[in-house]
Amino acid sequence: MMKHQGGCHCGQFKFETNLDPMFIIQCNCTNCRRITGTYALHCPYGESEVTLSGETNSYPFKGGSGYESFAHTCKKCHVRVYNKPAPEVMDGIVSLPLGCFDTADKLAPKVEMWTAEKLPFLKNSDSIVESFEGNAITERLMALLKSMEER
Repeated sequence: MMKHQGGCHCGQFKFETNLDPMFIIQCNCTNCRRITGTYALHCPYGESEVTLSGETNSYPFKGGSGYESFAHTCKKCHVRVYNKPAPEVMDGIVSLPLGCFDTADKLAPKVEMWTAEKLPFLKNSDSIVESFEGNAITERLMALLKSMEER
């Protein structure tokens, strides 16, 4: 049995992996709010670490890095099922939304970014150990490299 699995609302898109996410980050930026309808909880993996199945639509958008990223949604129910961050920033990475995990209740973000755009009614979670006002690209890249080394 896989350590983590999940998918979209209708079940047409699914994913599975034997690994925990490299880290879990809460993004409070306006882009993520608009593309998800709420703030985003990203769970990045190397593309080879997760099996994705099902048809998706791809939507290009300018991410917080200023480069083009791609949001993938289920072709049937239109739930955002993963992001492909800009290759200039995180090549070979796929980011799954925490809400699509069957095991979401066992996972929590440790880092949040774009706190300068955080909605004022959102409270700070006890699980957050680092917060960044902006995009935290350097910090995210360092966390990815560290996580890759530890796998």
